[in-house]
Amino acid sequence: MAVCLDTTVLVDLLAGDSAAVAFADALTEPVAVSAVSFYELLYGGVGRRRLSQVEAMARDYVVLPADFEVCSMAASIQARLGEVGQLIPVLDAIIAGTAVLAGVPLVTMDEHFRRVPPDFGLAVRTY
Repeated sequence: MAVCLDTTVLVDLLAGDSAAVAFADALTEPVAVSAVSFYELLYGGVGRRRLSQVEAMARDYVVLPADFEVCSMAASIQARLGEVGQLIPVLDAIIAGTAVLAGVPLVTMDEHFRRVPPDFGLAVRTY
């Protein structure tokens, strides 16, 4: 089964974090990334070196789009979380919706993803 890497993992990989690098090196399954994570990495402008690193990641990993179905899923997740006053950041809701609809676990270091109600089927992994 594939996995979807959250932005936190990509940031750690770009920083050369030893735990993230070891985790990524040990992966045997296909790796996907939400297009939103690439937006988060590129937001605000980046230097040439960082841009080339992010572009390499986009070539190496399957990029999952944030289409209407993903946005609808994210809105449903946020609506449910809002009912109990537990909203997560909007872009993270879209990333969660992406992983749910792709049917793959989300690898992240952000604990707030664990607040997504279990009936949405979001599996969260860490390293």
